[in-house]
Amino acid sequence: MQVRDANRIAQAEMFSASVDTTISINLEQLGEAPDAAMRRVLYAPRDATEADLFVADRVYDALFRALVRVQVFADLDVYGSAAITPEGFVSTHFEMFACPYGRAWLEQKLAEFPDMQGLAGMLALAETGSAASALAARRTRTDAILAGLQKATTATH
Repeated sequence: MQVRDANRIAQAEMFSASVDTTISINLEQLGEAPDAAMRRVLYAPRDATEADLFVADRVYDALFRALVRVQVFADLDVYGSAAITPEGFVSTHFEMFACPYGRAWLEQKLAEFPDMQGLAGMLALAETGSAASALAARRTRTDAILAGLQKATTATH
């Protein structure tokens, strides 16, 4: 039993190292300011350039590989009783795909890997709204919180 567990853990470590290598290669290709490219892809998709979409592809591929790792580790029961699940990963990262290009990217990946539940869940959540609308909602909430703080500060002085 101990040998089987040790083999399972060694396999998981080797798989994780290969995922880390691929993610590093993806991230090295992003250039100096990938945040500007991702902002256009997510919040102004009509303004996204081919270079922006290349950056998005690298970011999406890195997230995809991280999701695969979570799924493989969950299947191998590497996490044990920890609450790390593919569903948790999906619910945390789906907004990165909540734009037309991100949804198209997920649809293509889902066609390649139809049995991967995490992809289907990511696509379903990404289709519920847009990254731009989620950002607008957070900005509205932030403004309301700041106004409340301003009001409370003014009232105490």
